[in-house]
Amino acid sequence: MADGDTNSHGPANPTSGIGRPPKLSRGEIVAAAIDLADKRGLDAVTMRAVAAELDCTAAALYRHVKNREELVDLLRDEVLTERHEVGPTGDWRADLRAFALSMLQLHASHPWLATNDLPTTLGPESLALTEAAVTLLDPHPARRGQKYSAIAVCFELVAGFARNGAAAQALSAEIATPAEPDGSEYALSVIVAAVIGVLDDEALRDQAPR
Repeated sequence: MADGDTNSHGPANPTSGIGRPPKLSRGEIVAAAIDLADKRGLDAVTMRAVAAELDCTAAALYRHVKNREELVDLLRDEVLTERHEVGPTGDWRADLRAFALSMLQLHASHPWLATNDLPTTLGPESLALTEAAVTLLDPHPARRGQKYSAIAVCFELVAGFARNGAAAQALSAEIATPAEPDGSEYALSVIVAAVIGVLDDEALRDQAPR
């Protein structure tokens, strides 16, 4: 009886919390998904695969992320925060070159950024990146709409170089340092020339919104 009394008046069952899923945060989920994408590509990022990385159920992820599309959106926005900030110096050509280099570096670190499977909806960081890039071109007399088109060309060319397997491998080795690598010279020259071509096109200037 004494033993029974002792047990009945003892502390609450210390194992009552065992079996409960660990608390997750959206940040932890996104970080795990980025790591998975970097190692195995964007196609490998599924709710089940990310859950396995976090040692939880896929259902636990849905409390924080609506679906895979939203997760991929979050991935892209998160890695964009890693970019090297390029502030306007007044020399728009030099600023454009520095911006293009920063984007090449980012794609070298996260090659999946160049895939065609990314959602077309732009998140806050994607929009902020575009605005920051267009601002670098403020000294150029082209219309605002023309500058947006020029930056869109910049993004497409960066992704194009990154999609090239050999170029992506070279960029990973050569653009991983803050200093501008010789191996990026051709890519940068093509990107800058293409952007300038859009900005200086008088026919486009007449058509572009102000």
